[in-house]
Amino acid sequence: MNKVKIADLSERIIVKYFETERDEYGNILRREEKERCRVWAQVYALTAKKNDAQPERENKITYRVTIRYREDIKPDDEIEWRRRRLKLLSPPFNLGGQKVYTAMDCEEAIEDGAT
Repeated sequence: MNKVKIADLSERIIVKYFETERDEYGNILRREEKERCRVWAQVYALTAKKNDAQPERENKITYRVTIRYREDIKPDDEIEWRRRRLKLLSPPFNLGGQKVYTAMDCEEAIEDGAT
């Protein structure tokens, strides 16, 4: 699904980051969540994995989130979408090499019983 049209960007997402203040030893003194941007996106599930082997039984869903091209999104940013929190699995990348769209592969961890 590499062909994206502007009309496909129909989901509203918030890209969030954490501003961290540390002491001289590197200990975190304060960690504050901030909003980087609100943008329109295409969000679709790539895979879903159920893990019954671990006692916690954490299920994971992997998504591809595509937005208009941006250079300011960092690999440790998080996506808020439909009251869900998605963590980036790798750095955002330029989809198709034309600097038109940025794609992000993300993961949502769902604890057993939280669905």
